[in-house]
Amino acid sequence: MVTTLGPKMAAEWGGGAGYSGSGPGRSRWRWSGSMWVRSVLLLLGGLRASATSTPVSLGSSPPCRHHVPSDTEVINKVHLKANHVVKRDVDEHLRIKTVYDKSVEELLPEKKNLVKNKLFPQAISYLEKTFQVRRPAGTILLSRQCATNQYLRKENDPHRYCTGECAAHTKCGPVVVPEEHLQQCRVYRGGKWPHRAVGVPDQEGISDADFVLYVGALATERCSQENIISYAAYCQQEANMDRPIAGYANLCPNMISTQPQEFIGMLSTVKHEVIHALGFSAGLFAFYHDKDGNPLTSRFADGLPPFNYSLGLYQWSDKVVRKVERLWDIRDNKIVRHTVYLLVTPRVVEEARKHFDCPVLEGMELENQGGMGTELNHWEKRLLENEAMTGSHTQNRVLSRITLALMEDTGWYKANYSMAEKLDWGRGMGCDFVRKSCKFWIDQQRQK
Repeated sequence: MVTTLGPKMAAEWGGGAGYSGSGPGRSRWRWSGSMWVRSVLLLLGGLRASATSTPVSLGSSPPCRHHVPSDTEVINKVHLKANHVVKRDVDEHLRIKTVYDKSVEELLPEKKNLVKNKLFPQAISYLEKTFQVRRPAGTILLSRQCATNQYLRKENDPHRYCTGECAAHTKCGPVVVPEEHLQQCRVYRGGKWPHRAVGVPDQEGISDADFVLYVGALATERCSQENIISYAAYCQQEANMDRPIAGYANLCPNMISTQPQEFIGMLSTVKHEVIHALGFSAGLFAFYHDKDGNPLTSRFADGLPPFNYSLGLYQWSDKVVRKVERLWDIRDNKIVRHTVYLLVTPRVVEEARKHFDCPVLEGMELENQGGMGTELNHWEKRLLENEAMTGSHTQNRVLSRITLALMEDTGWYKANYSMAEKLDWGRGMGCDFVRKSCKFWIDQQRQK
């Protein structure tokens, strides 16, 4: 497998040649003479390769571009039917109901078999074993979208009322939600009885599930423009704890590979995308809760956090993400101010400090490059390299304790840490590794 040297590292080291290998080094290195160059490259994934090497297989996949869904694509405060009541603080294994869109059924037989019988069953099984959910009461019955994207709410009424008509079809991302999963249409039309329910009554909904995942294989505009394998997000959140209860994953049909050597990479991609839909998304940071169920970001009277129109998402508090400036060594003995965004929730801080052996680490750094879709929605690649929730695909991806800690810090899940996979990159490297530039850290190793 051949890949290329990241632009951050190339810029700091003054070189852009590629490197090859299957993962980070596992040993502490003694740095002497010219051997330090070879050692650093080994630590960062392998031996130096030709700058003209051609990336192959999933090692050349583009970065994950998780698009935070727009405000009009997500329905908040969805009321769940109050049957099968379970207390919020009772933890149960996460139950994901997978619903396949007709586009999956229309795939070539070998691709359909891969998606329905291998990829998603294995990914979902792993996630269900890894996470427990603080489950709200009731059957999932999703809210209908409004034809004009405008709605009103009544005091002491859990439902929302479309101003005008409900949309002909309710979608979760690009996938049409089946009618049997939907609440009755409720509209506001003025007059003596302005709020009314119209059309077919509430449907049966989804029972015995905590999250419903709509899986599509649609050749969407994103598939053609972004050259991506798949993408996913959430689309509806429940009213009690703001936890996502519905989301989607769309596989770009032309990118589905049935080659056996590609399976592990595709499986890792599916896990990665579903985790975005479950909670690891900048669009959900403002909805995180503490261990006692209290919101970490203040709310307005309508129960929602403030909305940041420039970013197009709900604005989190500094109890979740904090902006920090670091002094950054670069080439030519220059020092610049370098802004980073840190995930500062308690379990993430604890796990990051243990991993890097840095007791004063303020939080885990989020990705700051790659544009919208990669920035803030992933861990910083420089620090966690082959961790599954970094923003670009790497060989031997692992879901580490740090990502499990983040999912716990949403307030919606507990993690089974026995399912965490060992991450060697950065382990025990100390505070300079995680808080200073690559150039500074390398220079320090040369002097030892």
